[in-house]
Amino acid sequence: MLLKLLTFLFALFICSCEREAGQKITEEISIVGDPIEGEPIELVDIDANETEVGTKFYKNDSNPMSPNSDIKNDIGVVVEEGVVVDGVPRPDDANGSPVTIENNLPPMDENSEFERMAFRDLSNFNYDVNWERDGKEFDFASYSKRVPKRLRNKTGASVAVEGFMLPTVVDENNKVKEFLLLPDQMSCCFGQSPEANGWVVVSANDGVEVLMDQIIRATGTLTVEERWDEEFFVGLFHMDCKEITGPSL
Repeated sequence: MLLKLLTFLFALFICSCEREAGQKITEEISIVGDPIEGEPIELVDIDANETEVGTKFYKNDSNPMSPNSDIKNDIGVVVEEGVVVDGVPRPDDANGSPVTIENNLPPMDENSEFERMAFRDLSNFNYDVNWERDGKEFDFASYSKRVPKRLRNKTGASVAVEGFMLPTVVDENNKVKEFLLLPDQMSCCFGQSPEANGWVVVSANDGVEVLMDQIIRATGTLTVEERWDEEFFVGLFHMDCKEITGPSL
């Protein structure tokens, strides 16, 4: 009986302590600031097809966060994303393709001794080459697997290839003695590395004019051969240039 009485008194003591602790915590909490008054804030239904940007709403098909969207600025002028070429803005297409430079080259003579070759014909195969495996010792069996026969047989052919000039050797008279002929300006001027079969090394012993940022036509004798400068891959396609043709103005 005494044990039950002691247990009951102990339980009363614990409950009393918990009430006092709760009252003490409540007394320590104070309200900061004025109470909120007025009508409750109304919820605004937003169309699922709209996207909130700042304080304005735009339809998803003209979302300004989209890289290819047209955005109206504060004065209502439509701003189109794109690039600027020679001071003229030219919007990109939906695929983000580089701006196409107009080809103003004169047509080739129908009776020309030079066969016209496009870059797509030179580089439309997977070409994997490296120094450790292919550069130290030439192996024709491996080479013939890397480079199609139709291109290997072009060695010695008189060809004409159109592209963009990237000078690599210029003499004291500002004549270009060697340059890379590249298929587009992305690889020529904007730091995008082309594939190993994506350029032609053109040698011009007599020197040619610097003609950059425009499509040119290089004509000469083609050699298809893997060349190395120590461990540095020089290129697969090489041309002994007879002449270059610039745009007709």
